[in-house]
Amino acid sequence: MSNYNRDDLDAKALRRLLNSEQLTDLSELVGRGSELLFDSVAGQGCWKRELTDDQRRAICQRIMVRMVGELFRAERFSSYRSSTLH
Repeated sequence: MSNYNRDDLDAKALRRLLNSEQLTDLSELVGRGSELLFDSVAGQGCWKRELTDDQRRAICQRIMVRMVGELFRAERFSSYRSSTLH
């Protein structure tokens, strides 16, 4: 396992963290966002023209895993302090 990092998680890991509706919504948003970003950098239509379905799926999956990983990071909540009213 030491050869893996958090980017290597797969769709099964995402399904453990999100329900199917959340996963579908996140996948659609990440796909659209990735397409816009890639096309704005590499040129219109490059996202679909230069990458296969599998490559696009892998890119989006890695983005989703990182996003979800950030949301569920334990350190984020361990350093959380409630707000104080003055």
